[in-house]
Amino acid sequence: MVKAYEIIDHTADVGLKAYGKTLSELFENAALGMFSIIAGKDLLASSRPSTKKKIQIKKQVETYEELLVEWLGEILYIFNKEQILFKSFKILQMSLQGIRGEASGERIDFSKAPLETEIKAVTFHGLKIEQDKTGFSTTIIFDV
Repeated sequence: MVKAYEIIDHTADVGLKAYGKTLSELFENAALGMFSIIAGKDLLASSRPSTKKKIQIKKQVETYEELLVEWLGEILYIFNKEQILFKSFKILQMSLQGIRGEASGERIDFSKAPLETEIKAVTFHGLKIEQDKTGFSTTIIFDV
């Protein structure tokens, strides 16, 4: 079994190494890893998904790295705007013309459930999606 993600140290920021057997799974695991950084594993594990958001990005991009940044950025925007702690993700359709997926989570009062790390932005710093015989992997650096 390939692990979904691992959090890595990065000078002044925080990073994530995400894995997936498919590109879709890689995108789902990257989102899960991002929320693990934001909330910590304990809060993420204790939340109960009660809100489902459909996420659609219609934007032509040149690379899947650009699409990954768009995907994570949109989920981060919805999280900040609507205070939904997402804990499950499903990619329904993906191409270089855009992405369609779902994110499920729970509305949280962050004054009662403090977050572990505030992520300000998803960066392109060193971002590269790689493929080998086991699937896909990428390293993502977040601006904190």
